[in-house]
Amino acid sequence: MIENIRTAGLEDTVQDIAILMNRYQIGCVIIVDDEKPVGIITERDMIKRVICKKLAPEKVRVTDVMSKPLVNASPNMRAGDAAKIMLQWNIKKLPVVEEGKLVGLVTLTDLLRTEGVIEALNGCALNGVSERLKKTLDIYFDDAKLKRRRCPLMFKDGYAIGCHLEKCMWWAGDECAVTKISRHIESAQINREDEVEQVTSAAE
Repeated sequence: MIENIRTAGLEDTVQDIAILMNRYQIGCVIIVDDEKPVGIITERDMIKRVICKKLAPEKVRVTDVMSKPLVNASPNMRAGDAAKIMLQWNIKKLPVVEEGKLVGLVTLTDLLRTEGVIEALNGCALNGVSERLKKTLDIYFDDAKLKRRRCPLMFKDGYAIGCHLEKCMWWAGDECAVTKISRHIESAQINREDEVEQVTSAAE
């Protein structure tokens, strides 16, 4: 995690935040209230909630545009679990808080570069994950893992990242054995329903 984090107060304006970001070449600022982290404002927040709405940044308070409540991690949390939180909340920056005090910040990019995190995300559903986060994930997944296949072993519906294809124990010949079995079961059920319908119609 990054330990030297820039913060601002509740009374600061969006213009104050923009000046701070420009001065230190950073993409977000944590908003604190009496040293307690209560929110975060990012470049995206300013673009979406201020610039696109044609508001005056020197008049808008950070409390009106910051993201809250603050989603955070603990210093002892595993990197893979922190990445899963980011996917769950559709965020790319995660403050690290210990006993109510801000102690650091991690980004999704930093986590994806960390050994073991990609493997920890294998099997995570992408339902509800924003396109900007998916693009970040795509940079770090190889071509095989980018093939998001339905896996009945993990999810009834939705796609999963990290399908291992021929490396999976359920891979049989040229396709997933579980997928093949599921297809046969669905086909058998359809045929059975058709037979019941035909018998019912004949009886009538």
